[in-house]
Amino acid sequence: MAIYPAQRKALLLDSLGETEVKKKKCLEMASAIMKKLPVSHWVCETLPHPHQKDGTSCGVFALKFAEYILIENEIDFCSAPQEVKRLRLEIASTLLDQSDDLSDLCHFCGEAETFDQSENVLWISCDQCGRWFHVACVNNPATEADYKCFSCK
Repeated sequence: MAIYPAQRKALLLDSLGETEVKKKKCLEMASAIMKKLPVSHWVCETLPHPHQKDGTSCGVFALKFAEYILIENEIDFCSAPQEVKRLRLEIASTLLDQSDDLSDLCHFCGEAETFDQSENVLWISCDQCGRWFHVACVNNPATEADYKCFSCK
């Protein structure tokens, strides 16, 4: 759902399809969000858009809908399963490329150091994925032996 207060409208895009019940819910949600603006004379519109063909691609569709709304383009992309898979990988790559550098953080606790800075912090790297962990965060495995993290086991 996108809300356009100046135009007194809410835009509903549902990758599974819109119904009158969903449009009514859209106006109720817009009213709840825009508490100070009465939405009694608002409309809930929709636009032509692709629909998902499975039960797991709603996130891909939501992000693509947002992208097309922001660039003010017609919402038109291929919804074939192989194309949705490609879009999912493209989105993941974009998110990773635009993320902060997390390489100096423990992949278990998310911290760079332990809470007690006076301790000498030991690190261990997973031999399979290469992620780094505080030794204490992963139950003190032997640092001389091969180590596989909880995700790679």
